[in-house]
Amino acid sequence: MTRFERDINDAKEGNEIEVLTRRKAEIEKLTAEGKACRNGFRIKCIAQEVARLKAEYNKIESLF
Repeated sequence: MTRFERDINDAKEGNEIEVLTRRKAEIEKLTAEGKACRNGFRIKCIAQEVARLKAEYNKIESLF
């Protein structure tokens, strides 16, 4: 089971605020790290990760 699946199940059990708060904090942390990074390859990796996390965040948020 992936982290996304665990978070969806946890959100369905009534912990959606905690799940969304945790994911939002992770997105903000990675965004700040990407802005501070000077390595082009690392910036691309972080950007892909942020895009994936934002998409998952929106899917979880749309359920509620």
